[in-house]
Amino acid sequence: MAVALALVSIAGFLTEIVAGAQVVSAAGPDSMIIIYPLGGLGLLLLALAQFTVIDGKARLPMIRRIALGYAIAFAAALALYAGSVVPVIAIAVVWLLADQLNFLLPLMIWSLAGDEFNVAEGRKIFGWIVTWTYLGQVLGLATSVFAAPALVAANVPLPALLVIAPVICVFVALWLPRKMRGSAAATGLARPEKLGASLASAWSFISGISVWRAFLASSVLTFVAGMTIFLSFMAGADDLLTDDPADLQMVYGGVSLVSFLACWGIQSLFAEKLQDRIGIPGVLLVLPVATVIAGLVLVAGALTGSLVLVSAGLALWLIPRWSIDENARRAALSLVPDERRTRVSFFVDLGPVALGLIAAGPVAAIGLLTGQLWLAPAIAAVLAALAIAPSLRVLRDWDESLLNWRLRRRKRNRTLNLGDLLSEDTDDHDN
Repeated sequence: MAVALALVSIAGFLTEIVAGAQVVSAAGPDSMIIIYPLGGLGLLLLALAQFTVIDGKARLPMIRRIALGYAIAFAAALALYAGSVVPVIAIAVVWLLADQLNFLLPLMIWSLAGDEFNVAEGRKIFGWIVTWTYLGQVLGLATSVFAAPALVAANVPLPALLVIAPVICVFVALWLPRKMRGSAAATGLARPEKLGASLASAWSFISGISVWRAFLASSVLTFVAGMTIFLSFMAGADDLLTDDPADLQMVYGGVSLVSFLACWGIQSLFAEKLQDRIGIPGVLLVLPVATVIAGLVLVAGALTGSLVLVSAGLALWLIPRWSIDENARRAALSLVPDERRTRVSFFVDLGPVALGLIAAGPVAAIGLLTGQLWLAPAIAAVLAALAIAPSLRVLRDWDESLLNWRLRRRKRNRTLNLGDLLSEDTDDHDN
């Protein structure tokens, strides 16, 4: 699972950097006002299409189908781009697919990990898996940065790097199910559900636990702010650089690379200790606070025309987002019973990302269309500040929420001896 996540990260992050730089250079930063909301809508539609079967079917065949589906979609879009058939639209589709790949396929693999390991095991193992994910992210970002001048010198088009994504998707689709063949986890519910019933099942869990409602509200506000910060960075970097896609790719990739190296260091040195010290809800409070600071730094960068400050603003969002916050989210979702975990993840993990993409376009448009680039990150800082209140509620009521009966994990379908029963009953009581 760790290797699969690393490979998916290489494909997703490399493709997002290369395709994003091509789109912004060809169509300008104003194009993101349209592309980002479309990406969010695409995430929601794909989530709804999978919602009825995502927890009801065995996860390994689902992962195979999803990965092969992305491989086919990438190949079709790249064929259109290579044939100069609506090239701007084709490369924009590649960018959107990469953005989806970074969320949907890892979400499925993380759900598989949540099936395989209990909460106590996950405290040790999930951090290790995240470290492997950083390895893939860093390799993808480093390739985008250092391959750009080499390809330009060799007179090879930068989009040639995009063929890596479909190749990796095919490999993961064939390799991961084979390596995990015979696993006792992820067998599914083995019963069909209609969309309404699936949505109601996930929402009844969230609505029945006040902490999770507050967690969802905080996540939506934080991710709207975070996606706006990303668009503000792209607009600011494009305004301060030339229209050369190689320059934009190197700056965007470079900032992301430094940020993810910092994430890797945080994960290796003290992420687990921090979570042990202040708990899951304490860690979940960090990202909204960091996002406020990131927005203010971007405002300063836009007003002073400083590429350093603009880049620092993006880094202040990326580092907590992909390090301690990612860890805490995985740990929180591991508390959800197996038969609801992925659907609940769609609500509290993928949903805020999709809504963030949709809302970030109109918010960023305020700054882009008026020429006042500082306005968008200023609004992002306000939205992130509003997310702090529900985060504090999560912090205050978290321990009490753990007693809610909805968090009770259902026994897996296997023959149990007396030792198994005692062990599982103890685990359920601890959970």
